[in-house]
This record gives sequence, structure tokens and C-alpha cells, in this order.
Amino acid sequence: MTPSGAGEVSLRDMRLDDIESGLRLCRFAGWNQGASDWQALLAQGQMRVAVRDGRVIGSGGAVFYGRQLAWVAMILVEPEERGRGLATRLVEDVLERLAGFDVVGLDATPDGVPVYARHGFTDRGGLVRMERPGSDAPALAASRSVVSLRAADLDAVGERDRAVFGADRLPVLRWALAQAPEYAWRSSAAGPATSYLFGRHGHRTEHLGPLVAADDEAAASLLASALAGAPGRPFTIDVPDRPAWIERLRGFGFVVRRSFRRMLLGRAHGLGQPDPLFAIVGPEFG
Repeated sequence: MTPSGAGEVSLRDMRLDDIESGLRLCRFAGWNQGASDWQALLAQGQMRVAVRDGRVIGSGGAVFYGRQLAWVAMILVEPEERGRGLATRLVEDVLERLAGFDVVGLDATPDGVPVYARHGFTDRGGLVRMERPGSDAPALAASRSVVSLRAADLDAVGERDRAVFGADRLPVLRWALAQAPEYAWRSSAAGPATSYLFGRHGHRTEHLGPLVAADDEAAASLLASALAGAPGRPFTIDVPDRPAWIERLRGFGFVVRRSFRRMLLGRAHGLGQPDPLFAIVGPEFG
């Protein structure tokens, strides 16, 4: 239903000059993305906006990882425009544009699970968002088993990451390293990188991920080193719903905030190697 006196809604490709509007939508939703995130999304995929009377009132799109995988992202609608079917329209518009991809993925809120299930997505497991406050969090020491990750490490890390994630996301890792090198760490053992962490700056908190590790101890060492270098800053991390790992993070001062369900369309046997994955980049990047 169109509000009285208002124009029709049209959809078009998002442009760089729409980023301020995208940030406004994020703030309405309480989301953490900043301008750099929107720039990366536009560079790595296609984003769409819903416009009424020249004003952006909604967004949605996908990140592209070759033609192998597309990740649905940033389905957002202004509060006063909700309940009129606009989010559904955006989702359907995005999915129509992803017909040529082998797999389409997304991380859905509990309310979104039945919506995406109706489009053929299947549930592949739970994720938990955890946050660490900027004050009163336990002090941590950097681990001697990890070192700062450098640009020269990216090719080896990217090869490992393709196997774990299931698609090539080296451009996203390169962007994360350039944006927040202080959160990029890897195992110090000789040979190919098996454990590594990246992070990025957010509007409200710093966001850590992806975190890939050989085991819980390696994951904890990477995380402790990143946190030790930024005392007083609040952090967010999105992790697989594994009770032992979540309990370990509680010991680092993290608390559970919300849950997601990872959902896939187009492949019956899953994606990548989930066991070494201890944190995702975020719901918008997969």
C-alpha cells in the first residue's frame, strides 16, 4: 500500500553517492556498518536501492565470489516503510539477478528463516553474535604463537581460505587488511598459513572475522592478540554456535547478543570446510 500523497517505489542500482543513504538505513536498524563497508560491497558485488520521490527508503544486494557463490546482503527498509512488502520485493529482485550463480548464501535472523525457506533456502547451522564491551573487559596478553599478518602473506592465506570458505574471497581479505591491519594476525609456524584472523572498523564496535584456525587454542591465541592491542575498544564477533567455543569467548569478556541461521540455495552438500571456521566476516559478507 502506498502512503497517501506519496509516489510509487522504484528499484535501481546503488551508486557511490547513495552511501550516505545506506548509512542512514543502517543507523535506523542499529547495524554496525560504516562507509568503508558499503564501498566494499559495491566493489565486490551489486547493491540495489528502493527509491520513492527521490529518497532512498530501502536497500538490498549481494556480494559476488566469482560465479561460484553470491552472498545476499543489506536487506534494509526505513521503519515507516516496513510492513508494505518492500523487503520482499527487494529480496525477490536480488534473487532474480543471482540465477547464474552455483550457490546463493545468506545469514538470516530467526524471523527471516521462514521467509528465505519459502524461496528454497535450506538451514545449514547456527551463528551467534557476541560483543565485548569497551570497559570492564578482562585484560589479555598477546600470544607468542602468532605474528602480524602482512600483504606478502595474502596469497598463502587466500589459498587456505578458499578451501575453508568454499569460494575465493581474497579481495575481501585484502580490503580488511588494508582497513584494519592491527587486527590481522596469523600463526607463526613455518609453512602455509593454517590459522589467521582479520578485522575491520565499525560504526559502534570493531568487528573481528574471519577467524580460521587449526583448533580452539590457535583461534584463542589469534583473538587474544588482536584484543590485547586495542584495550578499551568494544568488539563484535559472529561465531558458529559451538558451546565450548562460545564459553571460551565468555572468558574473554564477550556476551551473546543475537543469533543467525546460515542458509544456502543451490547445493545439497554444503559449502567449504566448516570445522576450521571460528568466526565469519559478518552476515553481509558471509
